[in-house]
Amino acid sequence: MSKRLLGLYPQAWRRRYGDEMAALLETSPPGPRTAFDLLRGAMLAHLRSAVRATPLERARVSVSGVLGCFICFCFAGSAFAKTTEARQFTVAGRSHDLLGGAHYAAVVAAVVAAGMLAAAAAPLAVCAIAQARRTHSRELTRLIAVPPLAALAWIASLGGLALWLSAHQHRAGAVAWALLVLSAIVTVGAAASCWFASRAILRRLTLTPRRLALPVVALCGVTACMGAVALATAVYFVAILTDAPALAASADGPGGWSNTTLDIALQLTVMIVLSGAAALSAVRAARGLRAAS
Repeated sequence: MSKRLLGLYPQAWRRRYGDEMAALLETSPPGPRTAFDLLRGAMLAHLRSAVRATPLERARVSVSGVLGCFICFCFAGSAFAKTTEARQFTVAGRSHDLLGGAHYAAVVAAVVAAGMLAAAAAPLAVCAIAQARRTHSRELTRLIAVPPLAALAWIASLGGLALWLSAHQHRAGAVAWALLVLSAIVTVGAAASCWFASRAILRRLTLTPRRLALPVVALCGVTACMGAVALATAVYFVAILTDAPALAASADGPGGWSNTTLDIALQLTVMIVLSGAAALSAVRAARGLRAAS
C-alpha cells in the first residue's frame, strides 16, 4: 500500500525523498488519514514539479493531459452512442432535422477526432517501441502494453453486458446489475490505466521539440473535435427535449432504471468538463513547445 502511494509522486521527488519516506512508512503503516495526506502531497508535488519543469517537460506532461481527457471523453461519447442507438432515436432524427443533424455532427466530429488521435499517437508509439527495444527496458514494454489491454478489458465488459441484456430482452436482474457494476468498475479502471500509462511513457521517452511538434498539433485538433462533439450533444439534448419530449422521457438503462434525459445530461456534463480540461492542457502544450523550440 505505502509503495503504491509513494509511486504516485514525481520521479524527481522519489529520488530525493523516496527512501526516507519508505523507511518511515515501514515503521508506521499508513492509516486512512495518512493515506489521504500522501495523496494530497502527491498532487501538490506534481503541481510544483510542473511549475519548475522546463518548457519541453511541460509540453510533454500537457500532452499526456490531453490524452487522458480524450480517453475519458471516449467513454462518455460511447455512453451517448449507446443511449441513442435504438430505432426510435433514428426515426426521430429523420423526422426532426435539428435532432438528426446534431447526432450526425457528433458522429463526424468523433470520427475526425479518432483520426487526429491516431496521427498524434503514432509517432509517440513508434518512438516508445523503438526506445524499449534499444534499451531493453521491461518497464517501458509493460507500460506500452497497458493501453491496449485496458481497451480490450473495457470492450469485453461492455460486450458481456450487451449480450446478456440482448438475450434477456433488457430485463433487469441480479446478473444484469452485477455486469453493470463490473462494467462501470472496468471503465474507470481502464480510463485511469490508460492515462497513467501514457503519462509514464511520455516521462520516460527522449523527445525533441521536433518529434513532439506533430503530436501537439494533432492533439490541438483532437481538443477542437471534443468541443465540437460536446456542442453537438448539447444541441441534441435541447432538440430532443423540445421536438421529442416523449422520447426524452423514455426509460433507459437495464430494466429502465434511468431515463434518456438524465443520461444525456450526465454525459453532456462530463463532455464539457473534459473538453475544458483538454483545451487548457493543449494550450499549455503549445506554449511549452513554442518556448522549447
